[in-house]
Amino acid sequence: MDKQIIRTLTWVHAVKRVFTLLLLLLMLIVVAASVIELAIILYQEITDPAKGMIFLEINELLYIFSFFFMILIGIELLETVEIYFRKNTIHAEIVLMVAIIAVARKVILLDLGAYDPVSIVGFGLIIVALGISYYLMKKANTRPEPEQ
Repeated sequence: MDKQIIRTLTWVHAVKRVFTLLLLLLMLIVVAASVIELAIILYQEITDPAKGMIFLEINELLYIFSFFFMILIGIELLETVEIYFRKNTIHAEIVLMVAIIAVARKVILLDLGAYDPVSIVGFGLIIVALGISYYLMKKANTRPEPEQ
């Protein structure tokens, strides 16, 4: 290959690594801020003197669980970017886990009355497809060692 092309590709790779590192750091800041915000919200909800008790109402629990799931999605995305930074590859299993967590979050918070039956069937098909994909990926990654 031409030396100019090699230098250009090397420069592009270096810039890509800098951007990936910046993205990793920004994602870390977002996840850390989210965890702190969740802790503050949880503390405020539990210690609210207007309620007179320390139990959360169902809509507050759903909001807090939704927040937990969003943080889990952020952590999984953080891991995806970290692996990309280290190995320069996207780990498909982690991307699939992000999708599963996102769909689980949506299903847990799903208001069945707000969707038509076709949309609910669509959600079901997405869940089945993600489950099958995850099963097949795990099965492919745990193949038995060939006998010698």
